[in-house]
Amino acid sequence: MRKKEVLVFGAGALGLGFLGPELHENYSLTFVDREFKGKFLAYLDKKGEYRINLTTPGIEVVVIRGVEGLNLDDNREREKTVKRIGQASLIFTAVGLSNLKGVAPILAEGIEKHPERKEELYILCCENGQDVPAKFQGFLRQIMASLPSWVKISQPVMGRMCRYEEKVKPWSIFEPVASRFSWGIVAEPFYGIPVRRSLVAKSTVFSPAFQVKEDDEFEVSKERKILIHNGCHAFLAFLGYLKGYTYYCQLEKEKEILELAKKMVNEEMIEALLSKFGGILDRNNLKNYSFDVLRRITSPLFGDSIFRGMRGSLEKLAPQERLIWGAKFIWSAGFLPKIYCLGIAAAIKINQDQGKLAGSLEELLSRHCGLKQPQDAKLIELIKSGYSEIVERFGERKKCVVR
Repeated sequence: MRKKEVLVFGAGALGLGFLGPELHENYSLTFVDREFKGKFLAYLDKKGEYRINLTTPGIEVVVIRGVEGLNLDDNREREKTVKRIGQASLIFTAVGLSNLKGVAPILAEGIEKHPERKEELYILCCENGQDVPAKFQGFLRQIMASLPSWVKISQPVMGRMCRYEEKVKPWSIFEPVASRFSWGIVAEPFYGIPVRRSLVAKSTVFSPAFQVKEDDEFEVSKERKILIHNGCHAFLAFLGYLKGYTYYCQLEKEKEILELAKKMVNEEMIEALLSKFGGILDRNNLKNYSFDVLRRITSPLFGDSIFRGMRGSLEKLAPQERLIWGAKFIWSAGFLPKIYCLGIAAAIKINQDQGKLAGSLEELLSRHCGLKQPQDAKLIELIKSGYSEIVERFGERKKCVVR
């Protein structure tokens, strides 16, 4: 039986480290990217395989087989991509929120060139953020006269942490994606791609790699992941950066920052989630999840970098994005996001120091973060207080601590 066609836009850490391992056995899998990945995509097209490093107890090298690569900057391969869009059952976007709009034109072209299609096409946006499917649907509608009813756009919960190892040294514990390349992919052993039951109820295209959750349970798991996992990842990155650290695992020496993170989780995040979703969530399960997240983030074997957590910090401060959304979520549940707002203040200070934000703090909170008086007065007060604390406690960033 012929495998169903799946396209993954983005041959990055998430696509290669999570989607590839989960999907390659059940689907005909093709990674689509641009010229800067051209040599790797050509390698995939020729050899059909690559390697990743799983941080189990020890390192397990896993070979992902039966995959192809397509380069959108090559005219012949671009035409092939347009054709594949019409044949695909599933399409994933894993390009990062800031690059998502750039994927819309090729997908719109592929959809419009197959007006006779009847089979449903599922587009799953793997980017972190709020209302990502609606945003992507908006990008498509800006280009297309109408969006066919057979196009279904949704968002899975992407739980596995994956990263690049930019230069795999001969003595490294990691292996590169292939012997001819110097870079590798490191991923934690975390399995399953959660999706909504209402999305997949009448479909036969979803393999056992997908974890089908009832809609209310799925929504809760998405909010939990963004608030706790992404929130802690960002918080530790911002404060760790100001302290001069390079890797999350170095924060084991920094008890003050870790204690703040634990307090934020216990007193702000968990309480807010239980207040909103107490009928679905269990306190003990939430505590187990939360402290497992902190363990995973600071794992020495995974070796996550502070730089990875810092990426896109300016965008994350925008209205409706994860940082401001998280503060509003905690506050709307009836709890004071004091420590959480300390992380927001740190992100603002970092972007000011890097010349990416200018103006008074009041102006920045209004113009860039979308926080307005009087409705957001308490959050503004907390961030201002946190900003003063950041300046007093951290001042100028310390020199990088190298592991």
